[in-house]
Amino acid sequence: MCVEVAYAATVLLALTVGPIYTMWREAQLNNPALPIDSAHLATFAIVQLPALFLLGKRVTISMSWKSAEWYLFALIGWLVFTSATSDIGAYAVGNAAKVALAACTGLYLAVSFTRRQQLIAITIATHMGVLISRFAIARDWPESIYESREWSGIYVNPNLLGPVAAVACVSLVFLAISFFNNIRREWRIAFWVLVFDIAVFDVVVLLRTKAFTSILATCVALGIVLFAYVVRRVIAVEKFVQVWPRLVVALSGGLVVSMVVLYRFSSLVNGKLLPRSALQERVFAWDFSWTGFLERPWLGWGQGVAWSNQIFRRLDLYWTVVNIGHSHSAYFDVLLSGGILAGVLLLTYLVIALMRISKECSSPEFDAQRIALVFFCLSAALFEPFIVANYFLWPILVMSLAVTKPNN
Repeated sequence: MCVEVAYAATVLLALTVGPIYTMWREAQLNNPALPIDSAHLATFAIVQLPALFLLGKRVTISMSWKSAEWYLFALIGWLVFTSATSDIGAYAVGNAAKVALAACTGLYLAVSFTRRQQLIAITIATHMGVLISRFAIARDWPESIYESREWSGIYVNPNLLGPVAAVACVSLVFLAISFFNNIRREWRIAFWVLVFDIAVFDVVVLLRTKAFTSILATCVALGIVLFAYVVRRVIAVEKFVQVWPRLVVALSGGLVVSMVVLYRFSSLVNGKLLPRSALQERVFAWDFSWTGFLERPWLGWGQGVAWSNQIFRRLDLYWTVVNIGHSHSAYFDVLLSGGILAGVLLLTYLVIALMRISKECSSPEFDAQRIALVFFCLSAALFEPFIVANYFLWPILVMSLAVTKPNN
């Protein structure tokens, strides 16, 4: 099992995209004509093939298939179809294949490991990314520091290092909480000092990236766990089980309200609650994404290719997004990739999976951490295209929403 946890950590590290893109970066810079996207796709596929094989062997005996996963597969199938029929079919299908592989990896993590083992794999993977990035920054590797002196490490962009550092901190705290009762009393102070030191290191790296999306998502995740901890200490376990569905519903409602406010009433928070410079660019990207969605509302533009399509780039208000390369929102990215049906399928998948979580409360500790990871991913997706892409938050989201292997 230790070997397989190490493999799971390796897959998640690869899906943070930094290591794989760094591996091919020199070839890309020295030979711009090379089909480097094919190399990226092949590398991502090779890393995840064992997970796909093991999922196929275990899924029928280790996972209770319920309705949510069928909508997930319907979403993936629809994205593959719309990508195959898009203007840039070959490139779009490759992106759709990454989506499918990453979703299968998330299901593999769910059926193969307990919640604690999943946290171990996530913690190892993200800390490897943070440590290598910190080494790169200290050694002044090319592109390890961004234009405005933000840290980017091996991820080229601070907005890619930020989530890795954030998840490293969050998963470490969750893992420490789960192990606390197993630590001998005389070692507990030393244990928490060590955890605190590592968490501070993660937070320093996160703050130096200035990735406000990841900082906000971290506050959401830690706030959920803190609130659940306080509620659990105030009321009995039986009462907590009754409160749990309402908590999930309240969090889901809060996310929807946040999306509406950010997308339709951005002036209320622009420059007040969130940095004006950061949010203004996203407002332009959201407005233009909506224009692109209305242009092709039924089939979309294909998975992840709209912003590379010159037809899309010449729609109304194109001059506002000359220097922007993506929609700055996973939800708009889904609408652009697969149109209305893709949005409905993603929404249905999330709603049914969250309803399933609200009806389950096997372990208050792990259930709170599970829902915190879910809303970390969904909160981050408000501002960046982090889900439904070859990024590690997508398999973590799928894993957290799925029925998982029971704790021993």
